[in-house]
Order: sequence, then C-alpha cells, then structure tokens
Amino acid sequence: KSQHKLRDIRQRFRRLPDQSLLLWLYECWFSGANGDVFLNDYKAGQLGSLSWDVAVDRGIGRRMGTVSLWRRLVASVREAYAADEVLVRRDRWNTKVEGVDYLTELSMLDILYWNPLNVQFIDNPDEAYCTWHIWEEFKRSAPPFYAEALSSIIWHWELKVMNLKAYIWDYEPTPSSLPQDSSVGIQPKEYAASSDDPCTICHEELSRNTCELECGHEFHRECIRTWLEEHSSTCPICRDYAVLPADIPERPAWNNSKHYKAKAWKRSVF
Repeated sequence: KSQHKLRDIRQRFRRLPDQSLLLWLYECWFSGANGDVFLNDYKAGQLGSLSWDVAVDRGIGRRMGTVSLWRRLVASVREAYAADEVLVRRDRWNTKVEGVDYLTELSMLDILYWNPLNVQFIDNPDEAYCTWHIWEEFKRSAPPFYAEALSSIIWHWELKVMNLKAYIWDYEPTPSSLPQDSSVGIQPKEYAASSDDPCTICHEELSRNTCELECGHEFHRECIRTWLEEHSSTCPICRDYAVLPADIPERPAWNNSKHYKAKAWKRSVF
C-alpha cells in the first residue's frame, strides 16, 4: 500500500520535460500537494526524481516529521536556489499562454521568496497580488499589442494576478493594434468560422470536432477527452475542474462537426 501511494505521487506530481521549477510548483499545488498528500521524511526520501533536479529532489526528504508534500517542495526549492536563480526572465512573451505562464512564474517567485504582500498566500497562490515589480516586469516583456492594452490599466496594490491572467486570456488584439511587420497573421474572412486560438492541447487549429467546457474554453473533442482521462481533471487553461461530457461518443460515426458542451465546477480551496 505504501509503495502504491508513492507511485501515485510520482505520477501526479512529476515535473514535465522543459517545465520551469516555478510552473511545476504551481501545478503541484493545484493538483493537491497541499491538500491530501502528507509524508514523513522516510517516505519522502523514497520519491526519487520528482523534479528532475538533484538539489531539489534531495531536499524533499530533508524535513523531519510528517508534513504536506507542498511544504516539502516549497522548502526544497527555497533551499536549493536563490530567487535570481530560479526564474529565467523573458525578453518577450508572445502568446497569451506564454503571458499567463510568465505571470504564474512571477507570482510564485514573489510568494516563495518572502514578498511581504504575497508570502501570506503560500498555501493559496491563486490569491496573490500583482505587486509593482510583477506589473513592471510583465509590462516590460509584453509584445506591442498586449503592451498597448496593458497601458490602459491603472495599476493598484489590490490588483490580483488571477484578474490580470483573465484579462490577458480574454483580450483579442484588433488589426489596428498590431504592428505593420507583425508576425501575427490576420485570418482571412473565409476562415471566420474557425476559433481565433488553436487547441491549447495539440496546438492545431480549432475548426471541427470541438468540445466547449462550461468555463467557456474550447478544445478538440478527442484532445480534451484524453486530457481529462489521463492527465488532469481540470481545464488546461483556467484550471476549473471539469467532467467529460457523457454525450461524447467513443468513436463518433457521423456529424464530425458536432459541437459538445461539458460541465465544469469551481475548485475548492485546499
């Protein structure tokens, strides 16, 4: 039973290839590392390569007693790296996915390394404030059409990172906001029926065989099925919990353009 639990933890919380430590930490928190996973130092030391970082993995089992996996991960990253070592600052983020990811990294950095305003949210990173230096760094690295949109926002200390993420995700640049030499193409009118954004799971165009979660985010039908069954029970974009629509057939035999709607429900705070 103990070994089965360890295998389950490895599968749920192992860091993905090329995933930054800060994004990995956030994903671990979101997947329940602070809610239902508690380990003593002996079992934590048996987890092996959870982060694929030798210094971090060694530190996971260092803390004595029985504590949550989340607290072990946070302490281990703090001990292994200084703040300026754990974040790779971006010269430019170009897509909304990159922008949301960078905001996540900046807010996690704030929380981990004792920013007075955000350290209180160590157990609930989604409540973090967009502090002045997060705001300045995010604006500095924004592409021109997002930078123009951000310039219309008046920063204030009560601005939440989650609100800024939602703004970036929902913002659609107009043709006039794009630079003349922009590599962001404008879709011809004959493709107006296609989604403005690709499926964020396979990164291919959304046009047919789509499924929309109740949170409003849309994916290829088979992509979201595989995601919900094999990877996570949450929307890949906004992290609301979602259930697989019961009316999606295993092997659709007709009407490949049918649009399905799934259910979603809000994640409870761990």
